[in-house]
Amino acid sequence: MMTRRTIIDDTEHSARRRILDAAAREFAASGFEGARVDEIARKAGVNKALIYYYFKSKEELLAVLFEETRDAVFALFDAGAIRRMDFSLGDAARKMLESFLDVLEERQDVIRVVLMECAKRTPINDMIFTMIGEILDRMMALAAATGYWTEADPARAKVTEFFTGMMPILNYVAYHEIWMERFGMEEPVLRAQFIEAFIGTHMEFTVNQSRK
Repeated sequence: MMTRRTIIDDTEHSARRRILDAAAREFAASGFEGARVDEIARKAGVNKALIYYYFKSKEELLAVLFEETRDAVFALFDAGAIRRMDFSLGDAARKMLESFLDVLEERQDVIRVVLMECAKRTPINDMIFTMIGEILDRMMALAAATGYWTEADPARAKVTEFFTGMMPILNYVAYHEIWMERFGMEEPVLRAQFIEAFIGTHMEFTVNQSRK
């Protein structure tokens, strides 16, 4: 039986969720600086005062969206099914990439904000690269734990993973819908082609480098 407190908690959770989802859409559409709290409130169907009840500022809204994205990626990396995969086999690598893309595509507005803001010299840039660094560290730990590959030079590995691993994935998530519309491709076909290309370039390169 639902109590009054449960109903209130559910209502508050729903309002907070709507605010975060609306903020992600507004940040992706207007950029962080151009985003307006009034517009976030309108998209969320709440008054502006309620936004400031839950969040102190636009910065906190964005920080929570980044934290949720990071935590979703961590949950994927920590899942038992992922950690038991043999990534030397093509099917396991494909399944891992499918799961990774699923997690990020659920948050594609946040990914668009990451790509839009990461080149700017602002405090938001610091926030983004903190999240990226944490994900890269966890990604390399997963690679070592599953025996996929290890790298004696962590700084070198991070360069490889960021520029040839993470950035192509983020770009796919941000641009795949535009590509589908522009070139008339179905998503399953585009995704399959991207995954094959990614395995044949980044993943095979990292394995070969780790064996030298």
